[in-house]
Amino acid sequence: MGTFFFSSSQPVTTVVPFASLPSCAVRCGPLYDANGACVPPAAAQADETTYDSCFCKYDTLQPFSKGTSGVCDSACTDNAAGLSSIQGWFTSFCAKAATATTSSSSSTSTSTSGSSSSNNSGGGGDWLSTHWKWVIMIVIIVVGIAGIWIGACIWRRKYLKKKDRMYELGKGLPSSVAVNTQGNLVGSGARDSNYSSQGAFMSGSGAGYTEKPKKERKKWTVTQRT
Repeated sequence: MGTFFFSSSQPVTTVVPFASLPSCAVRCGPLYDANGACVPPAAAQADETTYDSCFCKYDTLQPFSKGTSGVCDSACTDNAAGLSSIQGWFTSFCAKAATATTSSSSSTSTSTSGSSSSNNSGGGGDWLSTHWKWVIMIVIIVVGIAGIWIGACIWRRKYLKKKDRMYELGKGLPSSVAVNTQGNLVGSGARDSNYSSQGAFMSGSGAGYTEKPKKERKKWTVTQRT
């Protein structure tokens, strides 16, 4: 019989299913040694996948990966079929354990990567992605100020143009007559036919005050001396 693993405390987990294996398995010391070395209190607290992986990698059990001899030979001397059954269980169990270990490692890596990506996207990001509301507000303010300024410039230009037109229309009028914003004559002297009959105080091109035609002076032609 092989060397048993002794500890002051009993293992808290049994990796080997002795109840379902041939009876000679309970006499196989290396199975106990591997089980005791891979679970608490001899090993650190972990999950079953870690315990199974440790059990399958235990040095004393490695001959089972190649055949039936070298592990429980002395325990199953009278039961060759039982020894073969134990070796078959070991290879099948460790194949599943290896798959579970690979899946667990892949899941852990994916979870870690996802958590890192989530932390980077949630806590950081570029400046624009975290301040886009401020950028939109600043753009709206700039556009609004520009619109108001352009509108004021256009209004002032029209106002000055209209004011100049009113000034031109008012030239030559007496102080008792004025031109309102509609281009009409107003004042106490606005009814004078000399001004009200002009009809030219209209806004637009060509509108303005029409002056009276100047009278031409007749020239005396001396044809003969008197």
